[in-house]
Amino acid sequence: MKLIVISAIWCPACLIMSKRVKEALLKFPDWAFVKLDLDMDEDEANQWNPGKTLPVFIVLDESGKEIRRVIGELSKDRLIKDVFHG
Repeated sequence: MKLIVISAIWCPACLIMSKRVKEALLKFPDWAFVKLDLDMDEDEANQWNPGKTLPVFIVLDESGKEIRRVIGELSKDRLIKDVFHG
């Protein structure tokens, strides 16, 4: 599985979620992880149609197909449940 997180350095929810994602990834070491900044990685981030609410969590299966999208600030438990377990 692969997790793409689209965020921005000016986004308070993104800053909060950054730490939670790092902690959650420790429990899922087999997941690939890519973090895209909406401003610094604009072209690549916009390919995923992130919308206007950040952060955006996109889960891809082994073939690269999007299977889940979760948006916004989440508790650590909710992050694991909604993003990693779907």
